[in-house]
Amino acid sequence: MTFHKPLGALIAAAGLAATLAAPAAARDIKIGHFGAPGTPFDEGVQFFAEKVEELSGGDYTVTNFPSGQLGNEAQQIGALQGGLQEMLITSSTNLIKYNERFQLIDLPFAFADDAATDKVLLGPVGDEMLAGLDGSGMKGLTFIDNGFRDLSNSKRPIEKLADFDGLSFRVIGAPVFINTFEALGTNPVPMPFPEVYTALETGTVDGQDNPLLTVRDLNFYEVQDYLTTSKHAYSALVMLISQPFWNSLSDDDKAMLQQAADETAIENRKIMRAAVEEAKAFLASEEGGMTVSELTPEARAEIVEAVAPVTEGLVTDAIRPLYEEMQATLAED
Repeated sequence: MTFHKPLGALIAAAGLAATLAAPAAARDIKIGHFGAPGTPFDEGVQFFAEKVEELSGGDYTVTNFPSGQLGNEAQQIGALQGGLQEMLITSSTNLIKYNERFQLIDLPFAFADDAATDKVLLGPVGDEMLAGLDGSGMKGLTFIDNGFRDLSNSKRPIEKLADFDGLSFRVIGAPVFINTFEALGTNPVPMPFPEVYTALETGTVDGQDNPLLTVRDLNFYEVQDYLTTSKHAYSALVMLISQPFWNSLSDDDKAMLQQAADETAIENRKIMRAAVEEAKAFLASEEGGMTVSELTPEARAEIVEAVAPVTEGLVTDAIRPLYEEMQATLAED
């Protein structure tokens, strides 16, 4: 005797078999940042997206949202904490209220060159800073390079401490920047970034400080004659991941994302530093039209001494042990 399954059971079984046979949909990761599309910085983010897809075998995709498309820093940080957005790259300065240790990065003249930043931020000191985010709703994966801040002005070359005297500079409205430029003998003028070009053009301020890519790409060289590669402040960014999202991942997927982040940190530095050298060459060229100065070791030492009280005032008892570890790291051969 032949027994036949009901038609409904056959359809259900076929559906289950198709479901089991079909590949699972890739899980998408939204990453927000504030670089413009097509810039060297954005190129590094695209590298991260490609690396995640490669290392995960297509199980994960990354959707890149540049230029603050997902909101301002506060909005995107809130979205990470709430598990509504998976990843964000933002300035370490924006994270000081969650982890005071990040204040060490903003100290004036904290790093002499690129190698010094890598020694600190890609080593144990950087790991301690990132670990300090635990409990904030965010996890720090790595540090991303955004270059050093350098000086430009319309009045004269700056080659020694006395050359700062009496100049006015647009600054970020944070105490570390205001206090630093006061200590140098200038008049610091806090101002929103979108207003800077017009302020320079009209002479409202004499100068500004930003990475060289900004000076080139936003045409500041059109209204500034003198450039000093001062490296007075390092612009570090942090690659963040939502803690709720991180907690939902398997150990293998966590390791995969950490590896992708670590490889991106290295690639980002190659891309950004090559771009900075190109920007410097352009600004010094006939088309760029800027007079470029560099600080001698003696001039730098004099300037560092002038801003030492700013550093001392910002290194609280809570972060002094890590500050001392940072100084020991920088002193290593």
